[in-house]
Amino acid sequence: MPLERAKVEFLGTGLQGIGFLMRDGTKEVPCRVSIEALSDRGAVTGLDEAGVFATYRDEIEHAASAKYDRGQISPDGRVYVTIDEFPNQPPR
Repeated sequence: MPLERAKVEFLGTGLQGIGFLMRDGTKEVPCRVSIEALSDRGAVTGLDEAGVFATYRDEIEHAASAKYDRGQISPDGRVYVTIDEFPNQPPR
């Protein structure tokens, strides 16, 4: 089942990326997009990491949902979106 956005706010920016919450029914699923993926996309778009997240949030959330649906959840219970799922070339 695809994840849905749990909160509009994101959980902050740090060296490990930006955290955000998704929802599977009533269950909150913590997610994080890596700083590497954000920086890489920012190099192409000219946006900072927060700007990349805001601009491409739907794409990032879709990537997190796809990983969740494949069962790719880390041992700490998070879904991590990396540069592999969020490459520097936006989809057309």
